[in-house]
Amino acid sequence: MSCWPTFRVDAPPGNAAIENGQKGIALIMVVVSVFLLTVAVLQTRAGVNLAEDIANSSAQELQALYMARSGLEIVNAALADDDPQVDSYKDDWAAANDLGAVPIAEVGWAVGKVSDEEGKFNILDLVNADGESDEDSEFAAQRLFDLLVSLGLSDSRAEEIVDSLIDWMDNDGIVTGSGAEDEYYSTLDHPYSCPNSKPSSIDDLTLVKGIGPVLLYQGEDEIPPLINYITIYGDKKAGDRFRRINLNTAPVKLIMSLSPEMDQNLAEEIVDYRDQEPFKTASGIKDVPGFPDEMYNSDMGNNVRLADLIKVSSDYFSARITGETTVASSKVYGVFRRKSKTVSLVYYRGF
Repeated sequence: MSCWPTFRVDAPPGNAAIENGQKGIALIMVVVSVFLLTVAVLQTRAGVNLAEDIANSSAQELQALYMARSGLEIVNAALADDDPQVDSYKDDWAAANDLGAVPIAEVGWAVGKVSDEEGKFNILDLVNADGESDEDSEFAAQRLFDLLVSLGLSDSRAEEIVDSLIDWMDNDGIVTGSGAEDEYYSTLDHPYSCPNSKPSSIDDLTLVKGIGPVLLYQGEDEIPPLINYITIYGDKKAGDRFRRINLNTAPVKLIMSLSPEMDQNLAEEIVDYRDQEPFKTASGIKDVPGFPDEMYNSDMGNNVRLADLIKVSSDYFSARITGETTVASSKVYGVFRRKSKTVSLVYYRGF
């Protein structure tokens, strides 16, 4: 039997009963109204807190972004003040690589890494100015293949990457060896076309068969990130057949790829020597203990000499800067071109 109270239904209620019922309903309405008002107030307050949180978060993110962009400006200024005749990682433009977190305006800090883009292999040499292959581009392709193998890639993977880069940039739709053209890229889960032109940014290389974002930016297993060894930035000087590599900033494996006679021990000797004092001229490499003088001018094939591949200064530099506050972080990437004392930002991306 229910214990809930029930109303009598065998007789209509009197005036007193009606009055009491109206009072009860009124009381219930008051209670409900107070409850709803309380909920509304709480919701409004929560909304205010949420709006405040969003506004504060946005402000922190904006601060982080501007701190990161301030880092780019610092690099820009350092490049403008630098001696353009000789570039090495001892210069002020590279100071961020050793400073760690740099406090900015007591609201956060910035962490950066600056790279000399011309201390890397330029993949643009894989095709000539007409987007075709010739003896020079084939020589460059062999150098890149040797570099990739020395980094730990298998012969087949290295060949696939070199051929795919050629196909990405050449002006035809013919597949080069293990490379790829539209027929391959159109069958991917997210298909796209092979542009048959030079990459507009280094990010484009993540789309090339055999590379991808992991190998380019993070490395795979024991293989280091390719972004530390390859670039698309750099100009070929008048009279040069290749885009030269800065001997003062090139990593050991890249130096090894400059000549078939360059082994790892000699490449490490070159790096040790420049760490003491950067090379002032390309011919300064002959002063490195153990360096055979004849290697500098000897023909490596196709009338190419080591002297034709190296230099000691650069025009293109990249910077990755992270701006941080206690609750927000923002990253920017920029590529600078320096011509004499004029520095311009030729590529920018925030992420």
